[in-house]
Amino acid sequence: MTATRSDGTGARRAGAAATEFDLTAHWRERARGSEGWDNAPALVRDLSTRFTATVAEAIERAGGVPGRTETEFVAATWYGTSHVAEVMHEQLREAGPKWLDPEQFLHYSPHAMVSAAALDLGLGGASATLVGPDAEFQAVAHAVRRIRSGRAATVVVAEYEALTPFAAAPCPDGPGTAAGAPPEGRATALVLTAGGGRGPSLTVHRSGEGDGDGADAPAGRAGTTVRTAGPGLLRLLADAAEPLVVVSRAAGFRDALVLG
Repeated sequence: MTATRSDGTGARRAGAAATEFDLTAHWRERARGSEGWDNAPALVRDLSTRFTATVAEAIERAGGVPGRTETEFVAATWYGTSHVAEVMHEQLREAGPKWLDPEQFLHYSPHAMVSAAALDLGLGGASATLVGPDAEFQAVAHAVRRIRSGRAATVVVAEYEALTPFAAAPCPDGPGTAAGAPPEGRATALVLTAGGGRGPSLTVHRSGEGDGDGADAPAGRAGTTVRTAGPGLLRLLADAAEPLVVVSRAAGFRDALVLG
């Protein structure tokens, strides 16, 4: 018998927003090599502005958040921006003296997006950024658990991606590109609140390691098929109007998110 445990009543999706943006100009700068280095931070500044605007729009659509200084914030990204690693790689391969621009380090941490948005929007609760292929699933699950446990009344969950050529090249199973064309950058934000508010509910169902069908029970109750988590999960949750079950892609587990 599969051991599946629900994390209680979970949370509610109170507001959501998403945006996509063209990365062609930034990829063109990368193709210029050292001549484009001075413009390397531009992508991250542009992304930060767009990311913050997306979070602000989600909060507005939620009707605002009570107690902004206590509102928590968790974000997810597969590769982050990758620009710092790319420029450092290019600079260190150049002939002659080696140098690194200290300004680049201002944009190194994937958490910089959350820090900038939280400061700009006055969100003062705990914050975190998760990285990797299951990051979006785990970010939503973390937010639901924080709300279910009573540790937070509102959590903003967001994701962003803005691949550089350096990051996109070895990513056949990730949010890569077709025929070398620049991918679209994207950002999504959800505002989750304690149960009882408006919007569909979100619950987490956890199964033990080795359970092959840990999501079957919640899927049956929700009357829908099971989807596997991956890049774009938050956009899926933001747009979904019908009950939806999404299963973590983490090896050995069948944890499930149920939107209903």
